[in-house]
Amino acid sequence: MMHDASNFEQKTKNAQKKCIAKVALPSPLRSSFDYLVSDKDAPFAKPGHRLLVDFNNRKTVGIILLITDTSEVPREKLKTALALLDQSPLLPEDIIGLIEFASTYYQHAIGETYQIALPSALRKGKPLLNLNETRWQLTDNSSPDIPKRAKAQLKAADALKNFGSLNEAQLKQQGINKNTLNALLEKAIIEQYSTPPTPQSVTFAPSGIKLDDQQTACLEDFHQRPKGYYPVLLEGVTGSGKTEVYLQMVETTLKQKKQVLILVPEIGLTPQTLGRFERRFQTPLAVFHSDISEKKKLEYWQKAKDGIAPIIIGTRSAIFTPIQNLGLIIIDEEHDLSYKQQDTLRYNAKDLACVRAQHHQIPVILGSATPSLESLYNSESKKFTHWLMEKRAGQSQKAAIDIFDIKQAAMHEGIAEELLPRIDDTLKRGEQVLLFINRRGFAPTLICHDCGWIHHCHACDARMTIHRQAAKSQCHHCGAIEWTPIACPECKSTSLESVGVGTERLTLFMQQQFQDTPCYRIDRDTTGSKGQIDEVLESIKNQQRAILIGTQMLAKGHHLPNVTLVIIVDADHGLMGADFRSLERFGQLVTQVIGRAGRGDKKGTAIIQTHYPEHEQLQKLIHFGYRRFAMDILSERKQLGLPPFQHLALIRLEAQDQQEAIQILTDMIQQTAPHYSQVIGPFSAGLARRAHFFRFQVAIKATSRGARAHTVNAFLAIKDKLIKARHRFSIDIDPQDMA
Repeated sequence: MMHDASNFEQKTKNAQKKCIAKVALPSPLRSSFDYLVSDKDAPFAKPGHRLLVDFNNRKTVGIILLITDTSEVPREKLKTALALLDQSPLLPEDIIGLIEFASTYYQHAIGETYQIALPSALRKGKPLLNLNETRWQLTDNSSPDIPKRAKAQLKAADALKNFGSLNEAQLKQQGINKNTLNALLEKAIIEQYSTPPTPQSVTFAPSGIKLDDQQTACLEDFHQRPKGYYPVLLEGVTGSGKTEVYLQMVETTLKQKKQVLILVPEIGLTPQTLGRFERRFQTPLAVFHSDISEKKKLEYWQKAKDGIAPIIIGTRSAIFTPIQNLGLIIIDEEHDLSYKQQDTLRYNAKDLACVRAQHHQIPVILGSATPSLESLYNSESKKFTHWLMEKRAGQSQKAAIDIFDIKQAAMHEGIAEELLPRIDDTLKRGEQVLLFINRRGFAPTLICHDCGWIHHCHACDARMTIHRQAAKSQCHHCGAIEWTPIACPECKSTSLESVGVGTERLTLFMQQQFQDTPCYRIDRDTTGSKGQIDEVLESIKNQQRAILIGTQMLAKGHHLPNVTLVIIVDADHGLMGADFRSLERFGQLVTQVIGRAGRGDKKGTAIIQTHYPEHEQLQKLIHFGYRRFAMDILSERKQLGLPPFQHLALIRLEAQDQQEAIQILTDMIQQTAPHYSQVIGPFSAGLARRAHFFRFQVAIKATSRGARAHTVNAFLAIKDKLIKARHRFSIDIDPQDMA
């Protein structure tokens, strides 16, 4: 004991010599902050601990990055931290490394990056939850005094004798209630105790699915590969059975006593994915998305970190979840733009998943029917293994595709009159119709018939979208809401016309045309409440004839086996996009929407309405499929020196004075001229003005990530001299949206 005390005293003295903590705080400043650690906390403080400090006269929670004995600030000027909040480091080394990589790569302040990666409760300084499990067992009382008439007590005692001990859920399964337990506790026949939670057991339900040759080939490759990092692009047409491949890989990984992380792009897909996994694996799942309560998120976070939760499913932010024994990462619908965060820390969860898998030396599976060009490039250059599934599983066949020329056609709220009988025929067969229009609201424009006035957003270079049911107009860019005018503010005329079609207007028309058929409108306005989209999809599956009208929310992975007719109402909007990625997005969206048709045992048809039926890219997509379409675009990207062949960064400045924004970016370019390979701009963003701010950009294009980082750092070096508090400045590494 004397020896142990001596060791502790020595460690304490050493800690007190190195009692300066470099702390990451929620600040846009791109540096850590130094604090003294109190004598009582110094022996225990380590990287990954939370530290409560006084920052700008406010109590603030930070994360310790480093414990040292030196600081650039004189020791007497350093503040002492208020408290060490954790008994052991909150974050493991691998997550600290991932966060610091994300901060460096995406050029974001380290303190804000840590904040994004932590559950809200922990950011606020709240303690970890007590997840210890209460269990009950028999005492040493060898002759329990239980009367024969107390059958419930006898049953409980027998159960505890047989099982040794039981937790609350197990007691409930045995039909033992709390009154019975309390009676046995009073008699000292049983006792309760607390134990740390143990990894949840998994019961594997049989799949009942016979694998086809292409599924078997994927799984054989998975099983035969040696342990280590390998990224796989699983390219499988819609309905080819990718999910079954995922499930079997997860089963293999769980049997190795490892955990699995599954990323999905949207909240709307989470219940569907959740259902498949819950039916297959009899174990509680840890789920992360914005509809989950903060307390539940923290519980799941701790269970993943402690190795208790075997399966973790979530949207993009789940990539930062600490997982004790990670064995496999799956990214479903890997092409989806939702994996890229569009503000604050502009990270791509898909890329961070590959970084994380490489660190753990485990496989990462990126699945899609319409892979991103980056993933196709990586598979063509052998950076990714490529698994191809070209046929639909079971009896399901690819939908037949018709292109319908709407030039000079009689139109009714966006639908060609000639197509109404085809909709009617489908419904009469007891089947479902899906109408896809990627525009919510009643109409995208309100115009005065007499003077030509157009209802614009007062804060943006955008038109107000009309929402008739709520009698309001809303800007879908800044969120501004106004009552829809009943008279023109310019000429006072009441001849106001709603121009164009949105989901609301199309739904009203279809309800009038097919009054005996249920119509389901699925967009952000109708499925915004918690669990609402899950309820709607379940209702659709329980119907025979039905009309579904929706935005891209309907295109993403939903299995609707009774949909046999799909109509893409407006294909031209995607064909005419200005962003260099527009055609890629168009091909992905059209292919995904078409893939909703004929997923059951009935033949499906997809109809594409367009003014440009002979458009080269549209014809290529329809006749040769997405892969040929995408590979041709990839070839064009190579000739133009665009991603993935070169590396982009986007520097954006927003200011309320247009000329000031242009001048500042011009000055930045001139002052960093020696540092760049190629800089384009300044040029206006796709939406030039949003929320009263003019938006201008500079694009940096480089042949290597290192050259790009060098140029971005040169901009950052002079940023503080030119950018004021009234401006908004941001950096987007590997931008996915140039608007």
